[in-house]
Amino acid sequence: MSEFEKGDRIVRLLGELRQFQAVPHGLSTRQLAERMGISQRQAQRDLKALEEYLGVPFTTVDNRWVVDRRFWLAPLSFSLAEAMGLLLSSRLMLRHAEHADEFTASAYEKLAAILPEPIRDSLAEAARGLARKPADGRYTKILTDLVAGWAERRKVRITYTTERTFERTVWPLFLEPSPLGHGIYLLAWDQKLEAVRSYRVERMTETRLLAETFQPPMGFDAGRHLGQAWGIWSPGEPVEVELLFAPAVAKRAQETTWHPSQSLHQLPDGRVRMTLTVSSWLELRHWVLGWGETVEVVKPAELRNSVRAAVASLARVYGIGQPPAPRPGRQQASDAVRTPRPR
Repeated sequence: MSEFEKGDRIVRLLGELRQFQAVPHGLSTRQLAERMGISQRQAQRDLKALEEYLGVPFTTVDNRWVVDRRFWLAPLSFSLAEAMGLLLSSRLMLRHAEHADEFTASAYEKLAAILPEPIRDSLAEAARGLARKPADGRYTKILTDLVAGWAERRKVRITYTTERTFERTVWPLFLEPSPLGHGIYLLAWDQKLEAVRSYRVERMTETRLLAETFQPPMGFDAGRHLGQAWGIWSPGEPVEVELLFAPAVAKRAQETTWHPSQSLHQLPDGRVRMTLTVSSWLELRHWVLGWGETVEVVKPAELRNSVRAAVASLARVYGIGQPPAPRPGRQQASDAVRTPRPR
């Protein structure tokens, strides 16, 4: 089944689920087929999929398939603003994910069944979009092991690859998505290093969920651990950063909270000074370079020198300071019309 077909099937299953929600006393396979414009045999297959894929609890009464009322989460209701919050989170997830995520898609499908239109349809579209992402069974298995280890406090053996490949036994403590590179990072206690470290899930080639359990390190708090990080950098000595934004981007710099520690100050010449404290300037480097000539690094010196080196490298790549190369054929044409004057 192609990703497109799989996505269409998810939408159809959601539509069938809404039919059962609208008819509490249930539907026969013939009635479901007529409502959905499919064959009765396809309706039978879809009912099986609803049971296995979405975990819908069916019972049969007089040849009618009836959904257990408890499945509809009757005590659970969302305000319009809360429903919009779910939709916005689904849009962010859709943009973030690089692989098909059946778990999140399934969660969105279940939520969509109890939300009003058009939010319901938009959430269903997010579920279909996640289903259309490239499938990666290895990645799904790794993420499943890590989630189980985190939830059940079980140790996990990981195989990790950077410049080299190595194995570690870790205690999963937290999973954090990062907008930088669209990755997911595992915060874990590394038994060998005896310290909390961050590991990018996409760099894991294999995981093994162990039976051995653990207790989190005393005093560990994911919020505090990540509090000074720009992305997912492990905490170190705090680094103070000072940046100057040009007048042309001052408003854009001020309208967003880029980091919890940031402080902004409007200067008389229209520039904006930003100061913040992070655990490492390395993660900040690409973000600063993305602003181009509209941002100047004042400190730390290491970040300023790193940006200066990158600018110099770009100048070499693009030949800044060298005369532009003539267009092909232009010099020849110019020579052809230039005839020497007789002396």
